[in-house]
Amino acid sequence: MWIAKVARERIDEIEDPEIGIDRLMETYLKKGYSKDWINQRLKSIEVRKELTDEWDERGVKKGQEYAILTDEITKAWSGLTVKQYKKHKDLKKENLRDNIPI
Repeated sequence: MWIAKVARERIDEIEDPEIGIDRLMETYLKKGYSKDWINQRLKSIEVRKELTDEWDERGVKKGQEYAILTDEITKAWSGLTVKQYKKHKDLKKENLRDNIPI
């Protein structure tokens, strides 16, 4: 029953992406993030998507090449690689971008 419920929710999100955004907002609110932080995070997702679209257009391969470029961007603003930054923040599986001050 649970799998069927989750599958129905994801199908609904495909039909109406705003449902997914609402679910994302609810999840972040439950984690204790402020509405301002959530709005900034949503904007950062949009910017990241624009960036990766540009990488795709220029022939950058997903996976290792994305990781290399992301690592360079992270080093440029933080002075740390993604791995170092995750260690600094004591993150295991959490998304690094959810733990970057906005």
